[in-house]
Amino acid sequence: MVRIEADVGKNRLRITLSGKPSEADAAATYEKLDAELARLRPPIDVLSDIRGLEELGPELVEQFKSFGRRLGRFGVRRSVRIVGRSAQAAVHMERLARHLKGHAAHLAFSEAEAEAAFSK
Repeated sequence: MVRIEADVGKNRLRITLSGKPSEADAAATYEKLDAELARLRPPIDVLSDIRGLEELGPELVEQFKSFGRRLGRFGVRRSVRIVGRSAQAAVHMERLARHLKGHAAHLAFSEAEAEAAFSK
């Protein structure tokens, strides 16, 4: 599953990836991304929660790279990724981010740690 929500008060986009997202999830997410970005003003903070991500199949890698490029064009100020205990998912997302210049994320192990990273 992929969920995207704009937090207008914090000018933040929250992206939650869990389970094993499908190609249909990714396609619907791109439309949702544009709708939620329209509610925010650049540059934004991005909070990605991948604690529940089990697997991101190779067929989705290009779609998520495109997703990241779209965020980059909009404007990202800070990015924090909540990884929990999912080391494999964290490594996979870091590899994706390396392909997108300027998409380095602070890694957090909990929601509280993520909030603290944004307040620095």
